[in-house]
Amino acid sequence: MTRGQRQAWLAAEEQRRRRKRAAELNPPAEPAIVLTSDGHGRLSWTVNFTSPYESVSIYLSDDGVTWASDAYDGWDLASGNRDCSGSAGYFRICIVDGDGNDVLPYSNVVHSDGL
Repeated sequence: MTRGQRQAWLAAEEQRRRRKRAAELNPPAEPAIVLTSDGHGRLSWTVNFTSPYESVSIYLSDDGVTWASDAYDGWDLASGNRDCSGSAGYFRICIVDGDGNDVLPYSNVVHSDGL
């Protein structure tokens, strides 16, 4: 092996090691839906993954633990927001498939005062 070949091999090996260390330090993010609210029921969300489904269900709860049936069914995922003002309680959302079944994960929970 010539000196130039050895230098190229060493550079490639070092690059491979750097990429491996970087991947270990920065694992891929878990799929998540982040839900935010202005406190009055105007909801916004972001999704850090792609989905073949385009609908979301927005759930409403009085206590944030027991979730009733869908409060708002089949809302558009791409819109990224929904005005649910006038409904007091806790909200969470999830993507739904074409048959209306929940596709995990659920979002975090946010509160609305209903004003």
